[in-house]
Amino acid sequence: MNHDDEKQLRILVWLHYVGAALAGVIPILGAVYAGIGVAMVLGKLPGMTPPKGEPFGWLPIAMGSFVVLIGIGSVSLNLLTARALRARRRRTLCLLTSALNCMHFPLGTLLGAFTIVVLCRPAVRAAFEPRGGRQAGPAPPPASGSPGLTSTLGGG
Repeated sequence: MNHDDEKQLRILVWLHYVGAALAGVIPILGAVYAGIGVAMVLGKLPGMTPPKGEPFGWLPIAMGSFVVLIGIGSVSLNLLTARALRARRRRTLCLLTSALNCMHFPLGTLLGAFTIVVLCRPAVRAAFEPRGGRQAGPAPPPASGSPGLTSTLGGG
């Protein structure tokens, strides 16, 4: 992998941390929206009496909770992706997160597209491959005539 690829991967690590921070606004806004729904259900908003038998405030509670879950997922994926990019591992996770980031127009789209372009380069792809210590197939059989085995059996 050349110097430009290394530099771009380091930049991507920081941009995914920034993306996680920006995505952190999403669950905060969802929690505020759900809180408004709770206030509606309890009748705590100024000039509002509690509704009797009407599910008026439950829709904002449900939608706000859903937005909180989606936001926490987005933050978590961006943080995991930043760590994976730094360690040069989990390329599939990085590609999946980048594809999901493309839905966050305009900044997420730029981050996702740039990450996909960089990760699809052959040299970068090779950097994410497992290194020396791991083998894809089964372990090779032990060598016959190893010194410990022959001396134990009296084979000299």
